[in-house]
Amino acid sequence: MKLWDERFATGHQQIDDEHRSFCSQLDGIKQAIAEGAGREQIVQLIVVLQKYALRHFAREEAYMLRVNCPAQKANCTAHRELEAKLERWLELLTMSGAPVSVLSDVHRESTSWIADHILNIDCQLRGCVQNQTQSVKS
Repeated sequence: MKLWDERFATGHQQIDDEHRSFCSQLDGIKQAIAEGAGREQIVQLIVVLQKYALRHFAREEAYMLRVNCPAQKANCTAHRELEAKLERWLELLTMSGAPVSVLSDVHRESTSWIADHILNIDCQLRGCVQNQTQSVKS
């Protein structure tokens, strides 16, 4: 099952493409776990996801600020929370003795977070994107 859902579309092409990529990376982590990939390989996938998220968050936050999106502050707060979670998860996963089941927990929490975040915060961009498009046409 693919994580991306058209309900996640914000109307901003780059942000939507980045969300699709984020979802695809989470799908890849799920597949690696299902195929029994080693902990090191999955940790590497999570590191790539983390780096991608940081770049995406910076672009999305700047855009929300530029278009005066009402969800901008909540978005920044949520991003900092996920960044901290990713750091803690990576620390936990790289510790010897952490159970392999933690990998599935990390994936499940990440998937839940991204779906909730896009639907409840990022999708508030829809009105802002439409307003900006109308302003450019005027």
